[in-house]
Amino acid sequence: MALIELNTDPAAPPAPTRPSLRRHRRLGLALAAVLVLALAGAVPAAAVCWRRAGVVPLPSAADFQVVGGRLYTFDVADGRRITSAWTMRPLRRLWRAATTADDMPGGTLQGGSSVQAAGGHVLLRAGQATTVLDARTGALRWTSPAPILPLTDDVGLVQAEQFRPGTEYDESSGAPGALYFSSSGQPHTEPPEVTELRGVDLTTGRTRWSARFSGSIYPTRARGRVAGAVVMASGRLWLRAAETGAVLREQPLPRIPGALSWGDVVGDLLLVRQAAADDATVVTAYAMDTLAPRWRRTEPADAGNSATCTGLACEKAHSHLVVLDPGTGRPRWRTSGDVDLQAGAGYAVEVQSGQSRPLRAVDPASGAPVVDLSAWQTFAAGPSAAPLVLARREAGRGTAFGVLLPGRRVVQRLGDSGTALTDCSADSRFVACRASAGVEVWAYSA
Repeated sequence: MALIELNTDPAAPPAPTRPSLRRHRRLGLALAAVLVLALAGAVPAAAVCWRRAGVVPLPSAADFQVVGGRLYTFDVADGRRITSAWTMRPLRRLWRAATTADDMPGGTLQGGSSVQAAGGHVLLRAGQATTVLDARTGALRWTSPAPILPLTDDVGLVQAEQFRPGTEYDESSGAPGALYFSSSGQPHTEPPEVTELRGVDLTTGRTRWSARFSGSIYPTRARGRVAGAVVMASGRLWLRAAETGAVLREQPLPRIPGALSWGDVVGDLLLVRQAAADDATVVTAYAMDTLAPRWRRTEPADAGNSATCTGLACEKAHSHLVVLDPGTGRPRWRTSGDVDLQAGAGYAVEVQSGQSRPLRAVDPASGAPVVDLSAWQTFAAGPSAAPLVLARREAGRGTAFGVLLPGRRVVQRLGDSGTALTDCSADSRFVACRASAGVEVWAYSA
């Protein structure tokens, strides 16, 4: 899922490097072709298709999300959470599911919802609780008081912690100190004594396998050739099979006295970070399919640098980010200015720090600028190799959309809405945006 928000930034002027085709038509088709080729670096844009699919009525307080070629809408009415799935071509309701707070132990009817598709299942998350629905009919399958991590189309992962009695944190006290959260969102002042991990059948909720670990754990879905889970716990890494929980690989972690450990997934690597007492962080990269160590380096204290880096191997310095070679861990290039980094369309996208405004797409290996994105207000990014959908307000045209495709060096204009829109959700084929009449939906291809 990817979101675009257009309700906070001021309108941006049209991109100076891509004059509109309507203006060029007045000068003749031959001149238009010359100008477009010159301004796009002699790489002509491929033809694109932009088609309005329709509108879905939805109250302004309700939410929506585009996932896997479907539109999901979320509303609350008469003490029930209403989730609807819509097909895009044609735009019509596929099913409607109503759940109550009693259907979601540990869940809430307040706040937002989100969905995740896994095979024939839709995982509806509200608060910390997850409800599993049949993707074809919307029928309720089962619920979990904690989040579910899909490992395959049929198997998910659920964890549950056991804390020492009396360690619940009183949120009204405001007392300082480290906090440790359970899977259901309850804060504690000490880490759990034991954490249980269960592989569950996504259709029935039945436990297929279970494992117990001392203290806290960090589980994530394995990448590459193995269907399974990588679990960081008790000073070791485990690679467990999704279907049976059998241990396929095991790797001890470096022991650093007093260090706090956590994990970060970048491509097919698991970056294990261990924060030492001197505020330095030791980072070790492991291949997620074999657990073989790839490289190790020590990061200095970041001195409060708030910049973020998503989908890339990065190191925080005092006032910038250093992008690392994922194969060796050696520094490749560094950012300049107050920017965040996010992988998208096969590029590293520089984003204005703390906002969703894109600045430029750069070569992830060298940091060399490739595509200027500063004329766009915001963007929606999915997986690192997925298209980058961009949007901006334009006087007289409402909201304009463009797309940066992987490997392309120019943003292709998709079309415009004709009216001003606010937040949007997009995937590689559809864009849905909030409008006065509900949710407007467009299909695109490029």
